[in-house]
Amino acid sequence: LLYGLSKLHYPDEYLSRLRLRMPWFIGLTRDDSFQRLRVMNRIPRQDVPVFGPFASRDFAQAYEQEVLSLFQIRRCTEALIPDPSHPGCIYGEMNQCLRPCQCAVTAEEYETEAGRVADFLSTNGRSTVTILSAARDRACEETDFEQAAQIHKRLERVNAAVGARHEVVREIHHFDGVALTRASERRQFRLWPMLHGLWQECVALDFSAEESQAKSLDHELRERLSQSLSSPRTAGKRVEELAIFSRWYFS
Repeated sequence: LLYGLSKLHYPDEYLSRLRLRMPWFIGLTRDDSFQRLRVMNRIPRQDVPVFGPFASRDFAQAYEQEVLSLFQIRRCTEALIPDPSHPGCIYGEMNQCLRPCQCAVTAEEYETEAGRVADFLSTNGRSTVTILSAARDRACEETDFEQAAQIHKRLERVNAAVGARHEVVREIHHFDGVALTRASERRQFRLWPMLHGLWQECVALDFSAEESQAKSLDHELRERLSQSLSSPRTAGKRVEELAIFSRWYFS
């Protein structure tokens, strides 16, 4: 309510009046041929997967570094023009980058690695954990314990990356949920649905009346939310509405 009123009456300064800080996100760039991970506090105009919100920039960067340690996509920010004479960087020397700048791989090979990163982000590593766990078990069954130990070490690194991401972080265009808050009166509550990263109309719940005790709570919640979301709101500044979520959720 405060956000809506401030935006209406102070359209040029409502963000500063509310002290509303934009949340932080992470995603792959799509503006060049060789994608890289980027931490940002805005949502690109292109319809690309962006994951968040993170509690702070530090948490987003920590997760970024954990993910980068598992894959060989580039960390540089320059617009790449691949050339065999390119000097490269330390990450290429340590085999932590596929070195597209030096034409060490083709654009298609690099795109495959970037696709693995995209898959990791979309599942927060669950698909990678499943594959590695199966490979480790298979190596143990074949008594190849050295291989099993190597896979186990990589699995530990993957689990460290998974643990660096808060459970609430999702792809923001599929960021759905319901916030529950108290209302002003006793035994009254408010449901605040969020659909695709946008707040929807509030749903009031009143349990003060005696007859409310006879109803099934599960049935009533489903019915009320179904009615509320029959015509969902699809317009709004998603980054600002996720900022409101972040302020409430991480407080």
